[in-house]
Amino acid sequence: MPDAALSAEDRLDVMGVLASYALCLDSGDVEGLLENFHADAVLDHIAGRAVGHAGIRQWAEGLMNGGRVGGTPAQLRHFVGLPYVEGDGERCTAQTYSTILTYNAEKAVTVPLVGSYHDTLTKRDGRWRIQARTIKGDLGRAGRPRE
Repeated sequence: MPDAALSAEDRLDVMGVLASYALCLDSGDVEGLLENFHADAVLDHIAGRAVGHAGIRQWAEGLMNGGRVGGTPAQLRHFVGLPYVEGDGERCTAQTYSTILTYNAEKAVTVPLVGSYHDTLTKRDGRWRIQARTIKGDLGRAGRPRE
């Protein structure tokens, strides 16, 4: 059961951060993406680890340069479920299911990732940001379970 010390306003702010991550990544907004993370944040992704804003920028720009996200027109969308959030007014954790859909010029849809985000967020100077994020892929491209 969620801790009552985490206010409804804090929960909504946390949900806003999690939604902003997906919107910024899908649209190719690296600066907006970085605003969702503390400067010393750690992002454990399927291919490795990114540390701090410099590492997260390099990771995001690599995805964008490889044509995997941020294309125009956008051909990738993150669909995230409602997060399960626990914590207090200074630190919380969130678990969110995510599905990534892509489509090509013929509108053929593929599902490259079904997984989840496991986040630790902290509130500094009145603003919630991600301190640590782990991206887990539950299904790979061929529909096989990931370990």
